[in-house]
Amino acid sequence: MGWSVCGIVQVFLRVMMAVVVMLMASRVALGQGVITSAAEVRALSPEAAAEGRPVKIRGFAPFVHEPGIALFLHDGTAGIFVEQPLEGGGKWPVTGDRIEVTGVTGRGYFAPVIRGVDGKAPQIEVLGHEALPEPKHVSGEELDRPDLDCEWIEVEALVREVLMNEGDIVLECQAGPCEFHALLEGPLPPESVPWDLAESPVRIRGVAATIFNAGRQMTRRFLRVNSLDDVVSLERRDRKAEPRLVRADELFRFTGEGPDELVRVRGIATLAMPGRGMFLRTDGGGLWVQTAQPVAAVPGSIVEADGWPRVGPMKPILRARGARVVGTGEKPQPLKFEAREVLHARHQAEFVSLEAELLDVFRGEDGTTLELRDHATVFRGLLGELDGTLPELVPGSRVIVNGIAQITSAGAFEPLQEEDKLLVRLRSPADVEVLSLPPWWTTQRVIMAAAAIIAVMLAIYARNRTKRHREQETQRREFEAVLSERGRFAREIHDSLAQGLTSISLQLECVRDEISEEPEKARLHLETARGLVRDSMREARRTVWNLRPLALGEADLATALQRFAADLTRDGKVIAQQEIEGTPRPLSADQESALLRIGQEALTNAARHSGSNRIVVRLRFGSDWVTLTVLDNGGGFDVAERVGKGYGLTGMHERVAALGGSLSIDSRPGEGTEVSATLPT
Repeated sequence: MGWSVCGIVQVFLRVMMAVVVMLMASRVALGQGVITSAAEVRALSPEAAAEGRPVKIRGFAPFVHEPGIALFLHDGTAGIFVEQPLEGGGKWPVTGDRIEVTGVTGRGYFAPVIRGVDGKAPQIEVLGHEALPEPKHVSGEELDRPDLDCEWIEVEALVREVLMNEGDIVLECQAGPCEFHALLEGPLPPESVPWDLAESPVRIRGVAATIFNAGRQMTRRFLRVNSLDDVVSLERRDRKAEPRLVRADELFRFTGEGPDELVRVRGIATLAMPGRGMFLRTDGGGLWVQTAQPVAAVPGSIVEADGWPRVGPMKPILRARGARVVGTGEKPQPLKFEAREVLHARHQAEFVSLEAELLDVFRGEDGTTLELRDHATVFRGLLGELDGTLPELVPGSRVIVNGIAQITSAGAFEPLQEEDKLLVRLRSPADVEVLSLPPWWTTQRVIMAAAAIIAVMLAIYARNRTKRHREQETQRREFEAVLSERGRFAREIHDSLAQGLTSISLQLECVRDEISEEPEKARLHLETARGLVRDSMREARRTVWNLRPLALGEADLATALQRFAADLTRDGKVIAQQEIEGTPRPLSADQESALLRIGQEALTNAARHSGSNRIVVRLRFGSDWVTLTVLDNGGGFDVAERVGKGYGLTGMHERVAALGGSLSIDSRPGEGTEVSATLPT
C-alpha cells in the first residue's frame, strides 16, 4: 500500500503532538504542575523558566501592539510579557480584552516570560472585553525599581521634551529622581503630536517596560502607552492664560523671568535646525529656542515661541512649549565684528560675520572644521555633516565666514564667567567666501629666495672662512684634549693614590690603637700598610704610563672589588659582603676601570666617614647593562648639600657620564647610603 506525502506529514504531526502531551504529562507527574498565575512565573529563576514549564493564565491585556510584536498580560497578581514569534503568530487580542494564555515558561532577556512550544505562538483565547482597571499609582522613586517591569501603572511626571521618531511619539519625562520616556507607537500623523506638553506636568498611565543589557541588568525605564488619552495634562497653578512678551536679555536677570515663568519671545530666524530648535535674532540679542516641533522656519521668518527660560552655558535659552511662524521679514544680514569683539556673552547665539586668515581645514565626525585667525585671536568655524560640503580651501587664504557665534567659558566655577573660545556654526558652504588666495610671495617663498641669495654670497668667501674655521676647530680640540687629559689624571690620582693613602692611614691608625695591647695584630696591620704602599707606588707608575688599574691587571672586576673591600675592613670593625646577580661577563677596559674606581670611592667613604658596621657590594649583570651598587648602614648625609662639593662625587659622575651611563646616590641623615652606577654594555 502506497503512502502519499500528505499522509506521511499528517502522521508525523500526530506523533509529535502525542510527544508534547506526554512531556507535559510527565512534568505534572514530577510535581511540576501547570502554573496559573503571573506571579509564579516571575518568581522562577532564569534557569528554571528556561525548562519550559506549562502555563495557563487568565487576565486582561493592558497593552497590545501587533506591529511591534508587544503583548502584555496582567492577572491581578502581576504583569508578564507574552512572547510572540516574529512571523506566523497566532491570534492577537486588543487592549482591554480578557484573555486566557496557554503555553510554557521562557527565561526571557530580562525577566521570565510566557512563550509557545517549539517556537510557535502561545494559545490565546479571548474571553471578552472590558474597560481597563485602574492602574497602580507609583512615585518617581518607585519607578526605577526593576521588579516593576510589565506592571500596569500610573505616574505623575514633568514632560521635558516632545519628540517624533519615525512615526512614534516620544515624551522625555522626569518623575522625581527617575528620568524615563513614554512611548506611543505609531505610525501616527505629525498633526497628532502634542507639542504643547513640553515643560508641562502630566499624569501618564501605561505598562512599565525596561531597557536592559546582556547581563539582564536594567539600564533605563520607559512606559508603553496605548494612546494620548492615557496622558493627562495637569495645569500649572501659576500658568498664565497668555504669556507675556519679553526681550531675550531680560531672561534670568536678578529681577527678570526665571524657570517657572511662561513667556513669549519674538524674533527673526537666523538658523533653523529641524528636530532640535532654531536661533533667533531678537531685540535683546541672539537666542536659542529648543524645540523638536517641526516649524516651517527659514532664515528671515518671523517666529513667536512660548516656553520656559532655562540657563545655558553662556546665555539663557528658551525651552519652547510651542513655536510658530507669524510672518516673513527681510533675510537677516550678519553683524560684522572682529573675532576679539565677538568673545562677549552678549553675542552668544548671534549671526555674525568675521574676516580671518585660514590656517587649516580638517574633517571629522561633526563635519568640516576651519581653523581661523583674526589678528591674535584664533577661532574655529564648523559646517555640520548634513549642511553640505565645502570646496577645497587653501591654507593662507583670506576668507569671510558667516555663522552663529557659540562661545565657551574658561572659568566654569568662577562667579563671573570669562569668555574663552569661539566657534562659528556655518549654515551652508555659501557662508564661506574666499577674498584672496595666498600671495605668490608667501613667507616660505621669501625665505627660500633669501636663502638662495645668502648661499651665493657665502660661496664668494667660503674658502677663507672654511680655512679660519678649521684653524679655530683645531685649537679648540687641542684645548679640550688638554682639559680632558687633566681631568682624567685628576680622577686617576684621586681614585688610586688618594684611596691608597686613605687605606694606609686607616691601617696605621689601627697600629697606633693596638701596638701597646695587641702587638701581634698591630704587626699584621703594619704589614698590610707596607703592602698598600707597594701597591700605591705601582699604581702611581701605571697611572703615569696611562695603564689600567693594577687591581684589574691581576684579576677581574668582582675579585678586585672583593680584595679592596677585604683590605679596607681587615681590622674587623666593618663587615664587607659581596653579591653577584646575573651571569658575569668580561667588560671593556674603560667600563671595568670606571666601575672599580667608583666602587673604591664608595667603599672608602663608607668605611671612613659613614660610621657603618656593614657594607654590601652588589654587581648585577643584565642583558645589555651592568650595575654596581654599594650600600652601607651608616649615618647617611643630605645629598642636596653635597652636590658639587668634594672631588669624589664629582669624579663618579664624570666617569659614568663619559661612558653614557647613569649614577644615583640615595642617602638621608640617619638612614645609610646607597651608591648605584649603571653602564650600558
